[in-house]
Amino acid sequence: MALRSTGTTDNKTRPIRGGSLTPILDIEGKRFRLGEISGGGSQWNVPVDEKNVKVEVLSEVSADPLVLLVRTVGKVVRVSVEKHEGREAYTVELNGRPILARIEEEPPFMGMGESDKVEGPILINSPMAGKIASVKISVGATVEEGQALVVLEAMKMENEIAAPKRGTVKEIYVQQGSLAKPGDKLVLID
Repeated sequence: MALRSTGTTDNKTRPIRGGSLTPILDIEGKRFRLGEISGGGSQWNVPVDEKNVKVEVLSEVSADPLVLLVRTVGKVVRVSVEKHEGREAYTVELNGRPILARIEEEPPFMGMGESDKVEGPILINSPMAGKIASVKISVGATVEEGQALVVLEAMKMENEIAAPKRGTVKEIYVQQGSLAKPGDKLVLID
């Protein structure tokens, strides 16, 4: 998967992110999953949270810093983008309003092999910010590896948080409707 940018003078695309990680666009704390940008010339398709957003570049006002006049979702906006040196952070201006944007990576879920089995108690933490849509287990319940423990609603998607091993639920730290931040404790399994 690669994101592409048109900030080159030869009007060709160039990769700005690659690999098997999912790019996440963080705009002032609101997170969006990005897919592979496709298109060319003035017409671009940008997958955002499983929806396809069409972007038409009307003109390039400036190359350094990059300033574009674009049409998207029925509106024409002026977009200025300036990258912060040494990190994946950008200052973006939409019609003169400054917004801080960062590109992060969400690692893919990796299944556990035989050599990766977890021994002893394990604390399951929230991988992202979201609302607890449901809690699928109760204290004292026996769970199997891969069984859904909690459903976390984030970025308009429901994400099942699964048990990494077979065990007994010792503690549940969240309840339906509560909010979770990345790293918050969800469940303890022994």
